[in-house]
Amino acid sequence: MTPRRWNIGLTGLALTAVAGCVFEPDVGPELAGTCDNTDTNPKINVSFSAQIRPLLNRMPGGCSCHMPTSTGLGPATQIVGLNLSSLALLRAGGVTSGARIVVAGEPCSSVIFQKTSAAPPFGSRMPLNGPPYMTPDEHQLLHDWIAEGASDN
Repeated sequence: MTPRRWNIGLTGLALTAVAGCVFEPDVGPELAGTCDNTDTNPKINVSFSAQIRPLLNRMPGGCSCHMPTSTGLGPATQIVGLNLSSLALLRAGGVTSGARIVVAGEPCSSVIFQKTSAAPPFGSRMPLNGPPYMTPDEHQLLHDWIAEGASDN
């Protein structure tokens, strides 16, 4: 390759790198246009203890990696810090999610709702060992519980 071609190639590479740093991509918020924070059935209250906790605890298709085992913390809890063994620990979130794991009244902003969706806006769909995953009705139940304020009921 001639020196002139090297210069043209390096100049093009440099311009591409600068453009990537200067111009931000035009993207909307996660789940933009595909998620609505409104409770789909406000006449019916979703119960954490009777409806949501069983979804998280079930085997297979639940969140067992984030539950304690007979020998200590579950494997995912050890890695990311998210412990789903109680509502208080769930609300504390993990290393990366923090309190955004459940944003009361805002399922579309809640990491747990996003990560259990069919196409999460980041990372892998949960549960990682799925399928089975939450059915659309179960995912809607999680949505509505969060939309209702994510109560400890």
